Amino acid sequence: QDMRRIGREKTAVYVIVPDEKTTYHFLVTTFIKQAYEVLISEAQKEKNFKLPVRVNFLLDEFCNMPKIPDMPSMISAARSRNMRYFLVAQSMHQLIGKYGDDAQTIKGNCDNWVFLTSKELSLLNEISDLCGSIYTSDGRQRKLISVSELQRLDKTKGEALIMHARQYPLITEMADIDMYDAF
Repeated sequence: QDMRRIGREKTAVYVIVPDEKTTYHFLVTTFIKQAYEVLISEAQKEKNFKLPVRVNFLLDEFCNMPKIPDMPSMISAARSRNMRYFLVAQSMHQLIGKYGDDAQTIKGNCDNWVFLTSKELSLLNEISDLCGSIYTSDGRQRKLISVSELQRLDKTKGEALIMHARQYPLITEMADIDMYDAF
């Protein structure tokens, strides 16, 4: 297939590599970088500089693949071109280890966060701070969602914290994938 068609018609591309064979991981990052560059070029041809069909990059195990060159600028520019990145990370320490100071830019360009669990105290504090505070009836300030509450999200119920753009955070129960109808 011609890669330029990805942003012009509905297309699904799966790049699956064994997680135990890191030898092939560079192929994934090469594909992502090349697809991005081709799609940016295609978007520039449009009057509104956007791809006609939204392109979603779902990058599972994002921190376990090799560093993607220019990822901070890619994630910053993609949204205005009708491209989105869904980054699945098991650890912020891994993200920082892989991208250094650029990890802040990457995180800062993620409008939506879905938090399931972590034991990283720095991440728990960051999320609690990002959720904000309220004043109680006695005038004291209290975190909307404490570190303790984050640590106790119930996996058996599928509890997750959703932080969406400028909306208030939400703890919700997400249905197990087996509960969805098959296509």
